[in-house]
Amino acid sequence: MLHIRPAMPEDARLLSEMGRTSYPYYFAHLWQNPQELADFVQQEYDPQAIAATLSRSRWLLATWDGAPVGFAKLSLHQAAAVGTIAGTLLHKLYLMPEQTGKGIGEALFQAAEREAKAGGDRCLWLEVLVDNPRARRFYERQGMHYAGATQFTSATQTSVLHILAKML
Repeated sequence: MLHIRPAMPEDARLLSEMGRTSYPYYFAHLWQNPQELADFVQQEYDPQAIAATLSRSRWLLATWDGAPVGFAKLSLHQAAAVGTIAGTLLHKLYLMPEQTGKGIGEALFQAAEREAKAGGDRCLWLEVLVDNPRARRFYERQGMHYAGATQFTSATQTSVLHILAKML
């Protein structure tokens, strides 16, 4: 049975392990420089860095019969880099490899919507890579719409991100 709950400080190491597994699984092919990918994953999913964000961001942890299957990270009251979009930023919604197509992503997205509403925001927004059409289709099925574009720049590449938003 699927269970989604807020992550606690003691979950930082588990979230780190999940991120270090899921991020490369879904995104390694988009990175031109393997060392940049490794550095990004190391920085983004460092257990201490995650623990520090638990006090200012909301992390949701999804388990199926006790086994970790996905997570989401949200920040309330955030403005997008372009346009007039403001509300809850959905930073991440990742599933462990082989967990797609089971309704877990939809359940995590719905939990993110509930968190945003409970926090007083009327909009949920995110950035999705243009080169990730599967994720974009998923978010559009959840009712999100294009609201603008921005970029992610690393030392060796620039990626276009679409901003998607949904009024709650």
